[in-house]
Amino acid sequence: MEKSILTFDKSSFYLNGKPFRIIGGDIHYFRILPADWGKRLDLAVDFGLNVVQTYVPWNAHEPTPGTYCFEGHLDLAAYLQACADRGLYVFLRPSPYICSEWDLGGLPAWLLRDRDMVIRSTDRAYMKAVRRYYEKLISVFRPYLATNGGPILAVAVENEYGSYGNEHAYIEEIGKLMRENGVDVPFYTADGGTTAHITFGRHKDDFVGVDYRATRGSSAHAKMVTDKMLNSPYFAAEFWAGRSMHWGEPFYHREPADTSDGFRELLELGGNVCFYMFSGGSNFGFMGGANYGQSYSPRPGTPIPRYVPHTTSYDVDALISEDGIPTEKYYLCRDELDRYMGRPLRPHDPPKRETQALQIKLAQAAPLLDNLDALTGRYSEGILPRPMEDYGQSYGMILYTQQLDGYEGESRPLAPENLRDRASIYTDGEYFATYMRDRGVKTAGAPVQNGKAMYTPKPEGTQIDVLVENLGRVNYGHEIPFERKGITALTFGIKLYGCKTRTLPLDDLSRLAWQENSETDFVANKPVFLRGEFDAKAGADSYVHFAGFSHGYIWVNGFSLGRYDSCGPQMTLYLPGCLLKESGNVIEVLDVLPTQHNAQIELLDHHILEGDAEELS
Repeated sequence: MEKSILTFDKSSFYLNGKPFRIIGGDIHYFRILPADWGKRLDLAVDFGLNVVQTYVPWNAHEPTPGTYCFEGHLDLAAYLQACADRGLYVFLRPSPYICSEWDLGGLPAWLLRDRDMVIRSTDRAYMKAVRRYYEKLISVFRPYLATNGGPILAVAVENEYGSYGNEHAYIEEIGKLMRENGVDVPFYTADGGTTAHITFGRHKDDFVGVDYRATRGSSAHAKMVTDKMLNSPYFAAEFWAGRSMHWGEPFYHREPADTSDGFRELLELGGNVCFYMFSGGSNFGFMGGANYGQSYSPRPGTPIPRYVPHTTSYDVDALISEDGIPTEKYYLCRDELDRYMGRPLRPHDPPKRETQALQIKLAQAAPLLDNLDALTGRYSEGILPRPMEDYGQSYGMILYTQQLDGYEGESRPLAPENLRDRASIYTDGEYFATYMRDRGVKTAGAPVQNGKAMYTPKPEGTQIDVLVENLGRVNYGHEIPFERKGITALTFGIKLYGCKTRTLPLDDLSRLAWQENSETDFVANKPVFLRGEFDAKAGADSYVHFAGFSHGYIWVNGFSLGRYDSCGPQMTLYLPGCLLKESGNVIEVLDVLPTQHNAQIELLDHHILEGDAEELS
């Protein structure tokens, strides 16, 4: 690409001095494997986009302080080059916080170890961490700035800060830091479509984007706010074409015609746009976030204020599905753009793709509690349990072991304190109960009183193991600074002191001691890894169907596809064909609370994202 300069006035954008209309959409490189980037970007070109927008997730790129990853599906430079190769410009959003239904909104979990740090502020310790990260990150994308002949026309300073705080000095500091590191393209911010959000979130005189739902009437309101508030063109930075999914809630679709009607209105009003999302993707690994607040039960219309984690699928009812298929929404919106541009309408003809269905025998098993030494990242002893972040752990599970001795008497409630997020309790190796954050207890044989399981102690003493799962950190709102995972105490009417802790990051399964997966050895509600080998057609997509399993995690050829949960509505995990080989493929499943012996798992040739939803427990 030649060097390009983006400028703007109150009514329009200009590229090298000529009027430039932004028709863009979000395609997140970190949610799609590199082998599939080109297919999504080619569809963007086919649609008529000239700009691709993407977030940059800090927590994925700096998993531990001072260590960086820009490889594989995190190869930002390769993605930017792929955009440039297709003549697509980029709006880059590298703000420390991205929201995006991503764990902790993209902030690294290791920030939470410092109890005094004030994130998303000018706090010295926070800004020191941002500065170190930006020096590395900007060195990666600086060559791809439009002023250097690359595709990046503009860079976001922060993200929806107007929904979080009012420290304009912080936004100024982020902008200053980027300038110091050589970012010389225009800055922009994106906030909700109200005067308050824009007032608190905007950055100096840079251009501003408005985030809102893509329906008829919304664009007229957004333009009114823009005309009233801003000295920059009307720009829908996030034109919400769909919505995210939560475990335990139905997949709420938005009608394709509503989105295309809203898009037509935006075009007629002279707006600039980035569809959010233009293409769906996956929250691979442990990166799905969560919401806390007004969520909904499987019965629509009954709001419940509580914690709700996002599904692994980030299909989000986008114009292009999670697995790369252009939807009816894609074609209806493309028709609107073609009409507006005076181009003939084109056939609605989705590209051909190949999928495959397989049955895989799970011939090997490895009980988790028998393989602690193979899984433990760190072992320590202390007075009370502490969250995983205090041990330098960000994802996976954590195990607390405590002893209850010297007590004979009546039953008392045995429960975790300040649980985040789900805890399975074992007494002398036997399953006792499972607690879910802000939902109470699910038990197996233990009586329950006031939402807590009652335990009758043994005269000789009891070993209590509490296995806590991190189900995803809240990604939006003021709960973020308190999203430390684990428990702070185990109570038995009193707090139990003396705790042994094992971190279980689940980032290396290579040392598991595999044995035959025998039905006679199966123990209900005991966490178990299962393993199978299989042949497949390389390059053909598939979908791992986890019917019959409870909840846990799935890996294929060492790559973590993400979390699964039988509560729905997502009932398959997308398995990109580029992960598969002709032979020697390996699937590994961790089932945390198995209720039946599973000797096989099925790969389907289609996705199931709209299964029945039962409340997460």
